Amino acid sequence: MAVISDIPDGDNGGAPNKKPQEQPEEVISLESLPDVLIEHIIARVPRSNHPEISLTSKLFRRIIASRGLRLTRSLLAISEHVLYALIAFPPHPLSWHILYRSNTASLRLRRVTTLPPMPYGPAVVTVGHDIYVIGGYGGTRYLSSVTVVDCRTHTCRSLPSMRVPRYRAAAGVIDGKIYVMGGCENRISKDWVEAFDLERQIWLGTGGEVSDESGGFVTYDVVKDKIYALGLRQSLHVCEPKEGGVIIIWEGDASELRGLWQGSSCVVDDLLYTIDPMCWRGHPIIVFDPEEGVEGVWKPVKGVYGLPPCFPWFAYESKMANVGGKLVILIGNQSWLWNYYGYKYIWCVEIALERRQGGEIWGRVESVDVVFKTAESSPIIELCRTVIV
Repeated sequence: MAVISDIPDGDNGGAPNKKPQEQPEEVISLESLPDVLIEHIIARVPRSNHPEISLTSKLFRRIIASRGLRLTRSLLAISEHVLYALIAFPPHPLSWHILYRSNTASLRLRRVTTLPPMPYGPAVVTVGHDIYVIGGYGGTRYLSSVTVVDCRTHTCRSLPSMRVPRYRAAAGVIDGKIYVMGGCENRISKDWVEAFDLERQIWLGTGGEVSDESGGFVTYDVVKDKIYALGLRQSLHVCEPKEGGVIIIWEGDASELRGLWQGSSCVVDDLLYTIDPMCWRGHPIIVFDPEEGVEGVWKPVKGVYGLPPCFPWFAYESKMANVGGKLVILIGNQSWLWNYYGYKYIWCVEIALERRQGGEIWGRVESVDVVFKTAESSPIIELCRTVIV
């Protein structure tokens, strides 16, 4: 005799039109993983994205701020070139902004809110993961203070003050010393050039006594262990450290370098690059090798096409940096728009460089992005510096 039992068919109780009950998916939180594993995951995320990650939880914030993460990145040989820009939106003071790549792969600028405001007109150099902010203007007086920004933790510390206050001085790092020249209130000073010994953490005199005819500098760069500085009046000073002191060369108005050098410049592979909006050499980017010929000559960087439409108008107010061997230019529409109440923009251009046979240098525009938009006051881009973190 066959017995038919009333056993439900699967999970729908035998009802042909009833859907099986769905089992809830198990959600695994990243925070449930061991801290050491989370640390290795975050270590592989670009440093420019760490501020966003730190906002998601206290655990991530603690790991990002820890020495363990920096040690893990070091052990994994993970480092990257990150661009920091010092920007003001008057009447607000200068503040640091970091250039990062967003989820859409486009570049963006974001303010580093954990860092304090900076003075106008400091000399700024980078050493490893540190940015040295030297002197500047404190509202009523020149400053002799020195602040070091640690770009791993976005914290600051103070160094011993300079011998003399300086505003819009020039600076460069050569052989373990930071040389600072000019920008003195007393334009004839025995400490017109002084040096900070990074190992001993003290300021030293150099014997570089020169009349500061420039009254401060527009820009400065280190090319082949010499500090080149462009004065406010288009004068040129060259500081060459020597054993027992420094040698100061004043080129005056005769130098080919002085003629086309602009405030937007940087050095890549010991060559000085700057912008040429009027295209006097036939191209918008030019390069200078001081060892070519008697005084060196400006040559065009060929192949640079596709620059943003605002470039001819605001290129003189742009700032350039070497980011991992590429030229990165920040362009802000500034002085012409003080009375404009619409949006103001900061553009960013990435240019890859290539040296071809015969010594020609070619550039290729890799990206053009609007990296910042504001309806507030027009941005003033003070400077850009690249840090390895």
